[in-house]
Amino acid sequence: MPHHPLLPRAAACLAALVVISAAPGPVAQAPPAETTDVLALESPDRVIRAELRLPAPDTGAPLQWSVLVDGAPLLSDCRVGLTRLDGVAMLDGARLEDSVRSELDERIPVRFGRSSEARNHAGELRARLRTRTGGRIDVVFRCYDDAVAFRLEIPMSPDATTLRLAAETTSFRLVGDPTCHVQYLEHHRTSHEHTVATVRWSALPAGQLLDIPLTAEWPDGRVAAIAEAALRRYAGMALRSDEHGLRCELAPPPGARAGDPVVDTPRPMATPWRVVLIGRRLGSLLESSTLYCLNDPPVVGATDWIHPGKLTWPWWNGYLCDAEGSPPILSLDATRRYVDFCADHRIAFHAIVADESDSPWYHQPGRGLFPVAGTDATRVREDLDLAAHREVADSRGVGLWTWIHHAAVRGRTEEVFANLERLGFGGVMIDFLDNADQGTVEFAEEVLAAAARHRVLVHFHGMYAPTGLQRTFPNLMNHEGALNLEYLKWSDRCTPEHDLHMAFTRLIAGPMDYHLGGFRAVPRDGFRPRHVAPNVLGTRGHMLGMYVCFDNPCPMVADYPDAYGDQPGLEFIAAVPTWWDETRVLAAEYGRLLVTARRRGADWWVGGIGAVEARELELPLTFLGDGTYALRIWNDPAHPADPNALEIRDLDCTTTDVLSVHLAVDGGFAARLLAGS
Repeated sequence: MPHHPLLPRAAACLAALVVISAAPGPVAQAPPAETTDVLALESPDRVIRAELRLPAPDTGAPLQWSVLVDGAPLLSDCRVGLTRLDGVAMLDGARLEDSVRSELDERIPVRFGRSSEARNHAGELRARLRTRTGGRIDVVFRCYDDAVAFRLEIPMSPDATTLRLAAETTSFRLVGDPTCHVQYLEHHRTSHEHTVATVRWSALPAGQLLDIPLTAEWPDGRVAAIAEAALRRYAGMALRSDEHGLRCELAPPPGARAGDPVVDTPRPMATPWRVVLIGRRLGSLLESSTLYCLNDPPVVGATDWIHPGKLTWPWWNGYLCDAEGSPPILSLDATRRYVDFCADHRIAFHAIVADESDSPWYHQPGRGLFPVAGTDATRVREDLDLAAHREVADSRGVGLWTWIHHAAVRGRTEEVFANLERLGFGGVMIDFLDNADQGTVEFAEEVLAAAARHRVLVHFHGMYAPTGLQRTFPNLMNHEGALNLEYLKWSDRCTPEHDLHMAFTRLIAGPMDYHLGGFRAVPRDGFRPRHVAPNVLGTRGHMLGMYVCFDNPCPMVADYPDAYGDQPGLEFIAAVPTWWDETRVLAAEYGRLLVTARRRGADWWVGGIGAVEARELELPLTFLGDGTYALRIWNDPAHPADPNALEIRDLDCTTTDVLSVHLAVDGGFAARLLAGS
């Protein structure tokens, strides 16, 4: 597994005011070491200011950091710290040896995301510190126009080739009493599938473990989200509320005992970036590419083989082709019906997952998705002629996707992915990881590297939120890490307002798999969970709107073919792209409304999802280019008796027009605007 470079590599640096060496010793062209106890850094637009406060000499006090926006504090008296396994607080009492500021400004291509290009534009401060034990640690801060990020870089030491940590004591203290949107965690052994609670900062329960991203809103409209980027060779971060605000708590390995390290890694090393995304409006958090920019460039070689697209997911619908009389899902007849559906509706992949007893496609004694003694993910089960299924898919130009429990991959990663390539699978979901400890983080990277060697796309389920690693491994399509529409098979917890809670918390971190495409909407008072042919909450327009509002290069079309039939809205699912050249959030209201416009080429796509109350939207089309656009919109009728009903309108429009849209209770809409019509 490749080591972290101590400095990010740049693909195309447009301007760099100072070149900084990562080697020990004086920095070339560095200014004299600062003599004050505060080092400050500003964003390129001079709106955001980060301050690093150094302890007075010989006090043993911790490093502290703060953030100001327009001169007003947003975070203050936060800490930066690492505790070694021997109990030494590595940064407490550290003294400054030198510091250097630089400006980064580079254009980074984005293969499959919110935009085709990200601008990595930030002021950077590198503070070289000498610890009380004589070691060296660099604290690196970056100020973007929409974020503050920092990490610690620890070089090789003659007397220490590894770093063993008991804890990271970095903390975040928000100023004032903002409203916080949080997911409560019972423990670190989690699939990260929870509902979101809204609570004032002052009312956060003491000692509570919290997931990230954590989003905060201030009364004056400022917003922030705490996240992490470039998580590699390290344990994932949760937050624990304590007397210092929110303290970083790293996920321990399964079965860890007192005295075991939470991080045990070779030097040189760099911690993940600790990131606070910042904006003046809620929607700006969903436009940011900063987490992507903070990751390393691709390490996988050629990427021209990566072709994302939509995929079927028969597990969600109960392994059906139609409501009654479906052939067995692993039969050739079922595959033909799914493949024909995919080919006719521009769906790139059909997923071969398991049979009606949830027994996987690979060899496994007994029934069920969970591995037992004798499970072998490199052997196709005896009753499945996979070559024949592949021939059917190939004949219609449809790829095959599949699923594997992570425990059937561990220890055999290269062998499993070589076999997936041989069998003709173009993508795989690795499921039930359910932890963010260092071992799981390193296993995920091992999976991505092997998958890239064998040209396989990857979804992770039961997984922590993304950290921008899709820049380094472009074959990473998404993470789950969200309570999503699969929960409607057994509960009513995935409500339309929950969709919007996820949009303004988990989705901020990056692509999110969500089991999209349910076409059986029912009113709340008529909803009953069921495992086969599940119903969904929210109108048909809401279901369509999520294909635009939610980032996902490989979204599911999760219902069965006959559920779509000639239903209105299927033509939108067939046509909508899955990655974008530009993203703009047009309207955002936490838990109530999200409207997102995205451009692909010259054409625009707009999606909106709402919750609880009906409303009338007036959307200026000022984001359009010159000329006339042919608009088609799928939205809720004014007085829908059926939540699956759609009103479909066609009209011409220009950048001077305002689009009027009705949203029903729990409603939504989708629109396509074709240029030059």
